[in-house]
Amino acid sequence: MPTTRGLDRLVFFTDAVTAIAITLLILPLVDSVTEAAKSGLSPTQFLADNVFELAAFALSFVVIARLWVAHHSTFEHIAAYNRPLLLLSLTWAFTIVFLPLPTAMISQFDAVPATIALYIGTMAASSLTVTVIVLLVRRHPLLELESNPIDDRKVFANIVTTTCFLVALLVGTLVPVINFFALLLLLLGSPLQAIYDRRARNSAAPR
Repeated sequence: MPTTRGLDRLVFFTDAVTAIAITLLILPLVDSVTEAAKSGLSPTQFLADNVFELAAFALSFVVIARLWVAHHSTFEHIAAYNRPLLLLSLTWAFTIVFLPLPTAMISQFDAVPATIALYIGTMAASSLTVTVIVLLVRRHPLLELESNPIDDRKVFANIVTTTCFLVALLVGTLVPVINFFALLLLLLGSPLQAIYDRRARNSAAPR
């Protein structure tokens, strides 16, 4: 039978996976410093030659951090786990571990539909997994922390984020000129959440 200790170990495992994945993002750039020094490049030249790689690292760092926050905040509402939740968390961890690969690919290959789809698709899969976890916990009250249940606002926020990722995947893949800039669609999450909150307040206000 799943125990609290087992839940803690699951959370620690996903946290460790995230930390390792973020660390792996920077390693190719660290290795290239030695090569640049042997080639006689100055620090300024090195940064100029690797500006796209640095941008890809920064973007992926922010995305992984955001995905971890979504996963972390979800588990703040969880008191127990079952096999589906365990498998979903392992799936989420897989997407995080896998992300450094497409990150390296977009810094070394042209922005073709294949690399765009792999990069944004991995993020979309990670976000979708968290959303499924949220919906799973909502359907199984025994998994939910009684003092901190998942509310409709969190469900809406996760669905919006996942939808933005999926739309970005389609736009970035089908419209090559937009490519990775399709991820800017994630900025729609905040205004959509604000609209939802305003409507919720209006519905709750006495008439």
